[in-house]
Amino acid sequence: MDQSALNQQRVYKLPLARLRSFFAQVDPRATWVVRGHQAHELVARLRPDDLDRIDYVQLCSLANNSDALIHWAEGLPIELLLDNPDADFPTLYAHAKLMENHPVRVAMAVKPGFSKAVKLAAALGFGVRLEIGQEKPEQIDALARVLNAYLHQRIFTQPVDFFHSLLMAWVRDEPANLWDIQEENPALVRTIDDQGREHLPGRLSALSEPQPDGFVANWSAGLLADGADCADCEFFSVCHGYFKWPRRDYDCIGVKRLFASLRQAATEFRADLAAAAAASGGPAP
Repeated sequence: MDQSALNQQRVYKLPLARLRSFFAQVDPRATWVVRGHQAHELVARLRPDDLDRIDYVQLCSLANNSDALIHWAEGLPIELLLDNPDADFPTLYAHAKLMENHPVRVAMAVKPGFSKAVKLAAALGFGVRLEIGQEKPEQIDALARVLNAYLHQRIFTQPVDFFHSLLMAWVRDEPANLWDIQEENPALVRTIDDQGREHLPGRLSALSEPQPDGFVANWSAGLLADGADCADCEFFSVCHGYFKWPRRDYDCIGVKRLFASLRQAATEFRADLAAAAAASGGPAP
C-alpha cells in the first residue's frame, strides 16, 4: 500500500497457500501481498517473521467474518477486495472494526454502482483503490463525480487512488507514473495465481512479455513512435500510455478531463499553501 515501498523492490501478490513455496525462490529483498479468503486462516498460517516481508494482506471474501484480524499484527495494512460493488457494498459495514488497529483500503473495479461503494468506504474511514481501465463514457462521468466529491467533501479523510497519489505528485512537483500508482508496472509487481503460475499484474495478466521489466518504457515509446494521441498529450508524462492498453484507439477525452481537474486542484492547493506560508511568515512550499 505504501507507494514508496512499491517503488523500491519487486512485490509479489500471491495466495496464502503458495507463500511457502515461493518465499525462498525470489530476491530476498522482494516483499509480498498475501491474499486469503478466511481471516482466521491468515492469522493461523502467517508467522511473526513473515510479517517483516508483507506489505499488506488482502481479504478476498467479504461475506466472511474478519474479526480474527482486528487484534492480529496491529498496524499491518489490510485491503478488502470488492468484486461486485453494486451488490456487495453493504458487506463493508461488517469490517469497520478492523480500523481499530489497521489501515484499511477497499479495492474495487469501476463497475456500475462503484460510486456508492466509494462513498460508504469513505464514511467508514477506509481508503480506496479504484481498479480502472478503458472505461465507457458513463463510467468516466461517474468517476468525475467521485473525484469532485473526493476533492470537496469532508467525508473523505483517506486516499482514493489513483486520484490521491497523482494529486500529491502535482502538489509536490514530483514525477508520477500511473502504472506504478495502480500497482500494474511489471518491473515492480508480479502476481502468482492459485496454481502457482507467475503472471504480469492487473490488466496485463494475460500478456506474454519476453522483457516484462521494460514493458512500460517499451509500450509508451511505441505509442510515441506510432504517432498516437499520446504524442501531443499534455498528461503523457504521468500516464505513460496507461489508458491506451489494451486498445490503442481508446478515446482518452474523458480521462483527460479527470487529469485536468486533478491538476487544477493541485494548482489551487499549492496557491493555498503559499498564501498560508506568506501569512505566517514561513517559507513557501
